Amino acid sequence: MSSIGIRLRAPGARLRARGLVWLVARQHRAALWAGLAVVVAIAAYIVWQRAEMVGYMRAHHIQGCADWDSEALCHGRQISPQKGTNPMAEAFRHLTATYRTPLLNTGRLLIALPVLIGVFIGAPLFARELETGTHQVVWTQSVGRTRWLIAKLALPLVAVTAGTSVLVALYTWWWRVARIQFQDIAWGTAAPFDATGPAAVALAPLSFLLGAAAGLLLRRTLPAMVVTLGATAGVQYGLDALRPHLMTPRTIVSTLSEDTSPQVYVNAWRGMGDGYLGRSGEKIPLDSCASAVGPHGWDRCFARLGATDRWYEEVHPASHYWPMQWMQAGICLAAAVALAALCVWWIGRRRA
Repeated sequence: MSSIGIRLRAPGARLRARGLVWLVARQHRAALWAGLAVVVAIAAYIVWQRAEMVGYMRAHHIQGCADWDSEALCHGRQISPQKGTNPMAEAFRHLTATYRTPLLNTGRLLIALPVLIGVFIGAPLFARELETGTHQVVWTQSVGRTRWLIAKLALPLVAVTAGTSVLVALYTWWWRVARIQFQDIAWGTAAPFDATGPAAVALAPLSFLLGAAAGLLLRRTLPAMVVTLGATAGVQYGLDALRPHLMTPRTIVSTLSEDTSPQVYVNAWRGMGDGYLGRSGEKIPLDSCASAVGPHGWDRCFARLGATDRWYEEVHPASHYWPMQWMQAGICLAAAVALAALCVWWIGRRRA
């Protein structure tokens, strides 16, 4: 060995990770293997369900058709679900009964995954070592606190982000086929929005860093896990509440009569607001007369407010999906970077 510390490697010897990277991998090898098994199992389930669903649609010639109208057309053939004798209608009913629930439940599982990552991976990461005092062994081996923290964060962060990305990509692949058939599932709701696209991927590092920061600040494993659970659930709830306001909804106006109803807008996320237009074009929300009583109280209330027969509805069209995905992902990643900076700053000022 030379004076500058260069080690000669024997011919044929395998390269191995050394130093802090090797230590972190060694400490978390059980969790890494368990995480890999979970990812493989969920990925296999998604691929299998999608293959079964696509195969069924092809076999019954309903691929690319939407069973959302009582008299819809599919490849030039009419679907009449109310009659109960149409083979296509029966195929759609079987498709919904068989694949709709697994699709939604898988999405809910992927939404819960960031919470589990934050609670069981992020929170104990630093809390356990600070609680037991094992961090001092590393700090006395000429390893700086900041370097130790970055090494502890890097490997789990890369692992959870990579695993989540694989599952989200596969679920998005499944959803892009299923969304045509299941028009009643609004794309802006938690499932599927928080389980597809970059918004779902960005939740994983944010939840992990929430847990890591809680463990670093509280220095106790169980309290850090409880705080992480509440914080991650609160973040997801806040994102759901913020999502409709990320972009300005589009206002659609139609005229109502006794024989017509508001137009159904395919692939649009509805429910942002609706009501009647006044004589001067002002919006009169539908809940303005929610307290009206009596058989004609509703009509008298809107007549008093100056409502006309023109109906408005605020919706997010399908074109808003990807911009809103990247907006939410940007919010999550900005918060994750801030938490990582907080961890680095805190470990630098903390006493040994």
